Amino acid sequence: MDLTRITYAGRKVYRESHTGNTWAPGDTKLVPAIAAEKLLRFVEFNRAGAATARAETPADDGKPTDAELEAAMVVQDEANRAKEQERQMLESMLLTVQSMDKNTLEQYALKYEVNLDKRQAVGKLRAEVSTLIEQFGAR
Repeated sequence: MDLTRITYAGRKVYRESHTGNTWAPGDTKLVPAIAAEKLLRFVEFNRAGAATARAETPADDGKPTDAELEAAMVVQDEANRAKEQERQMLESMLLTVQSMDKNTLEQYALKYEVNLDKRQAVGKLRAEVSTLIEQFGAR
């Protein structure tokens, strides 16, 4: 896993969704290269070497320590697990919709504040509810 050290220079606490990190002003963390690429698009984020012009000691050569690598991997694993769990919940709800009748579909659509027309075919109602689930997530 390719990791990049990023420094946050914003004024407020920032919670990003790519890795699930919470950034306080001045934080420096290791993030995967893909997430770093997305974060570096923002002005508040800089590469750690470019963010500080301090003199580095020989022990601080800019390379991550084993503890930092392990902490970054744990955070990344947690984010991956959360995404996988969300995906599984979405898939299970979509499978459940395929067995619902008109009344149940109508009741479930009310969770999304949508009134279904029960005069339509069951297949069309299932497609509408499936679209709501895919668009807004399972509720």
